[in-house]
Amino acid sequence: MPSTPSPAAAEEAERKYSATGDQPLPDLAGLPSVDAIDVDRFELSAQYYDTADLNLLRSKITLRRREGGDDAGWHLKLPSGVDTRTELHFPLGDDSAEDIPADLSSLLRGLLRGAPLSLAALLVTQRHRHRLRSPDGDLLAEVVVDEVDAVRRADGSEIRWREIEVEWNSSFDEKTIGRFLSALEKRFAAAGITRSESPSKLHRVLGDLIPTRPRIAKGLLPVRDYLAAELHTLELSDLAVRRDAPDSVHSMRKAARRLRSALQTYSGEIAVDDDLVDELRWLGRRLSPSRDLEVQWERLADRVADIPVESHREATRARIDEYFSAASEAARLEAVDTLRSDRYVALLARLDSAIDDLAPATEAVGARPKVARKELLHAIESLSDKVSRRVAEVGDAESTAERDELMHRARKGAKRMRYAIEVIAPLHPKRSGRILDRFDTFQDLLGEFQDSVVAREHLLHMLSEQGHTAETSFGLGILFRIESEIGDAQAAHLDEGWRKAHRSARRLWS
Repeated sequence: MPSTPSPAAAEEAERKYSATGDQPLPDLAGLPSVDAIDVDRFELSAQYYDTADLNLLRSKITLRRREGGDDAGWHLKLPSGVDTRTELHFPLGDDSAEDIPADLSSLLRGLLRGAPLSLAALLVTQRHRHRLRSPDGDLLAEVVVDEVDAVRRADGSEIRWREIEVEWNSSFDEKTIGRFLSALEKRFAAAGITRSESPSKLHRVLGDLIPTRPRIAKGLLPVRDYLAAELHTLELSDLAVRRDAPDSVHSMRKAARRLRSALQTYSGEIAVDDDLVDELRWLGRRLSPSRDLEVQWERLADRVADIPVESHREATRARIDEYFSAASEAARLEAVDTLRSDRYVALLARLDSAIDDLAPATEAVGARPKVARKELLHAIESLSDKVSRRVAEVGDAESTAERDELMHRARKGAKRMRYAIEVIAPLHPKRSGRILDRFDTFQDLLGEFQDSVVAREHLLHMLSEQGHTAETSFGLGILFRIESEIGDAQAAHLDEGWRKAHRSARRLWS
């Protein structure tokens, strides 16, 4: 089953500003890097769609069907970074306004949780556009004045406002854009024009209708905030996986693992459904093959350069590519099929409920924030003791296979402990930052070791298959020896790495 066809995607870099009806736009001539200004006017008509509970807007995502201007079509806008968003563009086609493209509906399956999309608002914008060009004639930025008339579908209320948008060409270097924006905002400030508090036009129209989460015990807020942030990451990664975007499976698997780890670690402080934890484990396992194969393919392909006989490198690289190509495509299709399943959509709905209805495990934790904080730190201390035991067990291993398994158990424990520290980081921001840096170093060691273990497994599998030449047998054998040496070197530094990470983490509870 193929993934959803990738729509045209573009990164937008823009800022919004509030302007009253009688505030004129300052003179734009003479701004840094601006040589010429083109001006035009036109009307835009946009129909915005969402679920009844505004699932998209809650996730900082907007879907619209726009007519007019030079980019008519269906636009899906996704949060990206500070002042940036990713816009996916689908053509209007010959369908009516109510017919959302099938590819777009498929892309949004996870975010919608099975709920239907319907018209949420209609916006008509009179746009006065200024296109600012550099001395080379390239488009540096657009400054537009929008007069917006909006109608809410829910209650028929009408809203009118005026705003200014500045969108710049991110292909210019940061220094050029920085000087331009600094000078422009000085002129805006002098004219009484300020940054808008609304992240989007639709949020200005419907923001007050977004459901709010129930109040919970103050001591549990760090846990709920962490879970909500990771669920949001999971949702955005879902969209990226369906589009076959780079590193998307890795991002999604990591978010699922963080959610599961937080629920497990703090099960003594919050009421946790064990079945929900199992479902997150299922999701991680379904996503793992795709990411693992991607990492190993790149790792072993890069390692081919270390084969001492140059004439054997090409044959070895071809064998590696052949092996991973078939396996990777099958794993990718498995990941996409997982996201299209009813089981996955049900998991997302259960995560919504678990986060919204987060409850303390005991009355004491719910009633007293200090008790909750103490219990959160105690959970991390308990994890630390478990990792210490697992690290100590590695030294008693009687074989390479046993050592590899024990190292893997230590790695999983350390990773879970790191995620637990992330949850309480807002309570101790500076201290947690230093601790997490130490854990990053320790996990790099463990991750490199585990990658060497998996690489050796793939190499043995390739060597066991028929049809090898002397060149490929030699090359794969050399790579196996190299990966074995890498694993031994990482294992030798295990005790020292854990000692540094553990000493840093103890400051949280001692």
